[in-house]
Amino acid sequence: MSETPRQFRSSESLAEEAVTRNAIAPFLSERGYRVLIDRRAQTGTAISQFVRVQGPDGTDLQMRVRLCWRRSGKRINNGKYSAAQLRARLINDSWDDTLAFVVERDRAEGNTHHLFVQRDGTEIMYAALIPREELAPIWRSQRDVSAGLITAGLLGRTSKNHAMNGSSPTIWLQDDRWPRAHEVADALWNWPGVVDLAKVPVAPISRESHVDDTYDDCPVGHSLDVGSDGAERRPVMRSEVKRDQQVRRAVLARTAVCERAVYRLGLSEHGFATQAASFMVAA
Repeated sequence: MSETPRQFRSSESLAEEAVTRNAIAPFLSERGYRVLIDRRAQTGTAISQFVRVQGPDGTDLQMRVRLCWRRSGKRINNGKYSAAQLRARLINDSWDDTLAFVVERDRAEGNTHHLFVQRDGTEIMYAALIPREELAPIWRSQRDVSAGLITAGLLGRTSKNHAMNGSSPTIWLQDDRWPRAHEVADALWNWPGVVDLAKVPVAPISRESHVDDTYDDCPVGHSLDVGSDGAERRPVMRSEVKRDQQVRRAVLARTAVCERAVYRLGLSEHGFATQAASFMVAA
């Protein structure tokens, strides 16, 4: 018998976690949040992630990122539920003491929100942004809803409360395993102040911020010969410097047409170059 201790987490699980955590900052940026800090802290194989952002309204937020249970394998219920633990074990065997500890720790660390994230393949399916002070009330609401469904026999043979997962307080983002089980997650999504960032539209990307319109200076000669198979070979100089968009807009404002249209129409580039030079001198 091998004496090698069994690994608590597989290398695949750790790799999948890294993929999800690395996707958080781009995900937030696409939705208008300016990421200021993305900090990780590791103890053993456990990783804590804290992301500080400036929201679309200019407000600064600091989130503790919590990853939901990884979706893997071919289990029949895979994809039908989503949840994450707040803590692995109870403090003093008390749910209230444990929740109070979680909230107070985040207050001391400056975390204003929790961000619960569920990734499925390449997509982030849920991203619940929860204000720190609402976490405990939401947990209690989900506990009570789950207890009511169990008592009414609406969760099949299940007798275990959603929120009281063994000795781990748990928040649920989804449960579609029974017709009425979604009511547990509804307690979260209908709570004032909770936002599903996965439903926030992706901010449009400015073309100017991603497209560099600089291209090679044209050689001396008639512009009709530029690109011609029979044109004389001439040395050219490439700037390799991205154009200042403010200068570019000002130059274009002094011309009747776009500079590319000038070349396309076969007009001399001399006139445009003269106008550009005069602007630079004036500036």
